[in-house]
Amino acid sequence: MPHESSTVGSVEVVPLCDGWAPLPLDDELPGHDVDWAAERARFPWAFPPDDANSWAWHVHSFLLRHPDGLVLIDTGIGHFGRPPYDVSSAIDEELKVMGVSPDDVGHVVLTHLHADHSGAACRPDGTPRFPNARFHVHPDDWSFFGEHRTPEDFTGRFAMEPLEELGLLDLDPSDHVAVPGVHVRHAPGHTPGHRVVQLDDGNDTLLLTGDLLHVPPQIASPTWLSNHDEDAEVAARSRAAIIERAQAKGWVLGVSHFARPFGRVEVDGWLSI
Repeated sequence: MPHESSTVGSVEVVPLCDGWAPLPLDDELPGHDVDWAAERARFPWAFPPDDANSWAWHVHSFLLRHPDGLVLIDTGIGHFGRPPYDVSSAIDEELKVMGVSPDDVGHVVLTHLHADHSGAACRPDGTPRFPNARFHVHPDDWSFFGEHRTPEDFTGRFAMEPLEELGLLDLDPSDHVAVPGVHVRHAPGHTPGHRVVQLDDGNDTLLLTGDLLHVPPQIASPTWLSNHDEDAEVAARSRAAIIERAQAKGWVLGVSHFARPFGRVEVDGWLSI
């Protein structure tokens, strides 16, 4: 079942979840002595209940029920799940529960092209899962993953080539508006073309962070480097700028890999809502 939704003005934001897998804490935040026991006590939902050495990596996409039509932010893992990223796509089932057909989605915004965010853009036979959608991808990611990766790597890039052939791919490099109030903004570092999505409606703002964030300590310490980023220093600058602005403005954040996706940035870190 999809997680509980959040409302931003007239837009309902529904997290769709493929599931979760335990990933080792040793791979997180290199060079920093993190008190993971304290983190577990503060954020028990972020960790497996019986595994002191792992965190609970969830795979979310976000469905926006917008007055101008349905918008999907990321697609989940599709057919790319494999150890240690051992989850199976649930997007078809999650959409069905919401009464949504993939044919009804008008825009798909991919924050980046790692498979856990883009793998379900196409079905295993190469046909688009969302045949009536425009797929927004930053060209820096499209070229990077075409030149520096192979079809066997953990990216949806090669599986998405039919989208380009069918004219469904939007490679506009600029920060732009996908539909009114849905702003696509470049926030590089995790990947060269990594983006965040800012949803504004009235006085409300929600920012979907893509992979700027993986674990809660990154909110309190956004300049700490991460092993997950292609360019960790650039990613840290992107993360710190977003965190500072989100705290100052009181924005809600939607985090792709948190078991509880929605929250705010407080002075001492993350507050789930």
